[in-house]
Amino acid sequence: MTASATPRSIRSIMRCPKRGERLNIITFPTHERYESTLCKTGHNFYSIQIPNTKTWETEYAEVPENYYITSYIPDHVDFDLILAHTSCNRLKIIHDTLSQTSGSTSNRLAIPIIRHTHVLPDVRMDVPKQLKDFKSITVDKNSFISDFNRMAWGFHDNEASVVDHGIDTEFWKSHGEERNNICLSVVNDWPNRDWCCGFNLWKQTIIDLPCLVVGKSPGFSRPAESPEHLRSVYSTSRIFYNTSLHSPVPTVLLEAMSCGCAIVSTANCMTPDIITHGENGLISNDPTELRSYLEELLRDEEKAKHLGENARKTIESKFNIKKFCDSWNELFYSTIEDYKRKA
Repeated sequence: MTASATPRSIRSIMRCPKRGERLNIITFPTHERYESTLCKTGHNFYSIQIPNTKTWETEYAEVPENYYITSYIPDHVDFDLILAHTSCNRLKIIHDTLSQTSGSTSNRLAIPIIRHTHVLPDVRMDVPKQLKDFKSITVDKNSFISDFNRMAWGFHDNEASVVDHGIDTEFWKSHGEERNNICLSVVNDWPNRDWCCGFNLWKQTIIDLPCLVVGKSPGFSRPAESPEHLRSVYSTSRIFYNTSLHSPVPTVLLEAMSCGCAIVSTANCMTPDIITHGENGLISNDPTELRSYLEELLRDEEKAKHLGENARKTIESKFNIKKFCDSWNELFYSTIEDYKRKA
């Protein structure tokens, strides 16, 4: 430690939180519903709003009480770690922020960085270069939302953690509403994201079938007004139709399952690990088969109900909040402990 070390840097070096103690975590607005669920771990999240980057959009989720959006890092808070969701550009800003005095280490926050990756490499671009650039940015711990995207980024299971999604099954549930005989899809900017969300596949397979689309796609569809409104949309729709092509696991798919929708989905990425065909949903990558599954469930209310009930059980068993929070807390505390041991 240098003689010119600041009180902030000294505090960060000396702080050693115990397991179970509430942590102070620096992060950035990224995925509203994911981060609002993450706040159920009980820690304090200080979300730095960087100019010309994403802001928190309250139609997706209200800002939790323990999530503080700020334009700077508060000097009076003793921070324990930094959590960045995916963005490499954001990580470069983080590294600059840790040493705030023109490269001097005197004001350095001596805390670890976790990078939690939600996405896959973009197949429209140079994938080997993306993998190289991804690994070139130093972090203390890498974690992923699934084994599928961990492997896609070239990490072995002993090199990174996996934290499965968590769904608040007490919130995302049906209250016995009558279901409309429609095929619901929930996608933002769908016409412009055909490559990963399967817009053309949807158009090809939905012709003349009753359907509803929710999502922020100007000129095509509107987003839900609130999480409560979206829950109502799930709960009053018989079928949830997912055409994702390049997403590890769409959160909306899990929410729809939790609300008891009968699932018809493409069989890409992690979806076959979640949906067992014929048990808790119907999956295929063949447009003719997808169309036939939609038609079948529109005709057969009892089968749709059975699949929806099993979909709900899957979420309760594999993607519940307790498992999610326990996994995140283990990752948080073990990352801090490893960092302090190496310091």
